[in-house]
Formats: sequence, structure tokens, C-alpha cells
Amino acid sequence: MEEECRPILNTGLRGVVIADTRISDVQGAAGKLIYRGYLIQDLAKTASFEEVTYLLLFEKLPNASELKGFKAQLSAERDIPPEMVAALKTRPKNALVMDILQAGVAMLANHDPDVTDQTREAAARMAVRLIAKFPTIVAAWHRIRSDQEPLKPAPDLDHAANFLYMLKGGRKAG
Repeated sequence: MEEECRPILNTGLRGVVIADTRISDVQGAAGKLIYRGYLIQDLAKTASFEEVTYLLLFEKLPNASELKGFKAQLSAERDIPPEMVAALKTRPKNALVMDILQAGVAMLANHDPDVTDQTREAAARMAVRLIAKFPTIVAAWHRIRSDQEPLKPAPDLDHAANFLYMLKGGRKAG
């Protein structure tokens, strides 16, 4: 007896709660996204990328001193190993950015001093390093596939400004 081939409609897990988290709450019907108790609309109006990242990682918004230290950590960890840049140059220029980023994370594991440390503190350090390096990988890939040399991160720029600099090059005076 032949089986009939019928297409399966994949509706995903809409409406099914699969896990609980203290990090976020999605109230789709109400149009609300909440990060650690803060409405995303409020964060978008008043908080920087670094502040929201700190909130997600450390469960609270940073005070001025913590924010300054966190920005310094991100700035210090932006660079990627030259071996990674060399590897990116071997990728096909039509490779998808998310595939490049995924491969980049795997390559970074080879250079991370905390990769075998299973502590919460090590996980936080690794998360900060990855957050710092993601824009560098994406900007480097954009420039490589555009036949341009990647730019080194600029330590004096905030996270978003540094990404734009590495992506486009050039800086405004002042």
C-alpha cells in the first residue's frame, strides 16, 4: 500500500510555554517585551546598548561606575585573533553573515582562556568577550567580502560607534 505524501503545516510552538526565565517576559497579545522587569520601550528611550547588556548579564542596570567599567571591559575585548581574520578571508564571499558569525564563535573558543572553566564567573567573562567581538567579526566580514581590509577596533569609541567605524571606516573630527 502506498503512503500519501501530505505537506505538514509547521506552526511552531505558538501559545505553548516551554520554559520559565527571569531574563525576559514576552506578552505578545499585550504587545509587551520585558527585560528583567523593565519594559523594552522604556529601555529603548533611556538606556544605551551597554546598559541593557549589563542588565541582561548581571540582573540590574549599572550605576555610573559599573557602566564605565563595563564599557572598558568591552573595549578591551573587541579585537579578534589574526588567525580568525585569515580564516574569514578564505570563506566564499556569498556566505551568510549568520553562518560566518556562528563559525567565528567556534573559532574564538580556541583562543578563550575560560573555555574549560564551568563556573558562572567564567561564563560571564566569556559572554562579555563574545559581546565585544561580535561587531568586530561582522564588520570584518563585511569589509572582506567587499574587497577591503578589516579595521582594528577603536578603543575610544562606544560599542555602536566602534561597530560603525569598523564597518564603514572614517571618523569625524572632534
